[in-house]
Amino acid sequence: MLQWDPLGETSVRFAAGSDALLVRASAAIGACTLPLVVRDFRRAAVLGTATLLIAGRRPVLLTAAHVFDSGVRLGNLMVPLPGARGFASLEAACLMRSRSVDIAVIDISRMAGVTELLCGMCAAPLPRARQDRGHRTRTPRQGRAQVMVSGYPAALSRFERGWLAARRFTLLTDRHHETAAIHCPADRLFGYGRVARRPDGLAVHTPALDGMSGAGIWVLEGEADDGKVCLRLDAVQSAYVHGRYLRGHDIGAAAELLRA
Repeated sequence: MLQWDPLGETSVRFAAGSDALLVRASAAIGACTLPLVVRDFRRAAVLGTATLLIAGRRPVLLTAAHVFDSGVRLGNLMVPLPGARGFASLEAACLMRSRSVDIAVIDISRMAGVTELLCGMCAAPLPRARQDRGHRTRTPRQGRAQVMVSGYPAALSRFERGWLAARRFTLLTDRHHETAAIHCPADRLFGYGRVARRPDGLAVHTPALDGMSGAGIWVLEGEADDGKVCLRLDAVQSAYVHGRYLRGHDIGAAAELLRA
């Protein structure tokens, strides 16, 4: 039986801003972020990342479509259950892939363990996953769109003796200067350098983002008047060039999948 060992989280920044806000926003995003784990008879590994959402009354996982390009089946995928050491299989789930952009939605309504997942996590609504309804927000001083991306890089995970251990990685960044050259309006580019700073000010090397595919890209809109963090789900992380940028696709395709 596969066991789960969460190793906490590492947060870094490329953009200026409040470290306290970074920590609070990271906790909010982590409440709906899960690793997609692939398993065979001998080993297990982080394959991608997904965001837990509610579409109407249906619980779904939002991720990248290319996670399934290698022929991986839902029966070989699992997600960890909150508050437990075990996993839930996606065998009974339903996969929907976009034909136009790198986005997929997994309907987990019939997944064994869905009740435990919804009780232990905080699913966000689709398509505009906001935490600021009814509040006025303060615009970031920098005037540039700052985003947060959080997921489970394979480089920060390990499998040994039936245990899969993984650390969540969260980064704060902003629009990349090559964004203007993008031809597809659904694409988003954000900076991803090789060195970033932790909230304690220490400069650290950033990991490769294999395993982060499918992670939510959240626009950080600041704080509401009541002090709550204001986040808006904008895109799904699809690709990256280490030292330059990460790429995402607009989540509008997810809403289209669920209307089909």
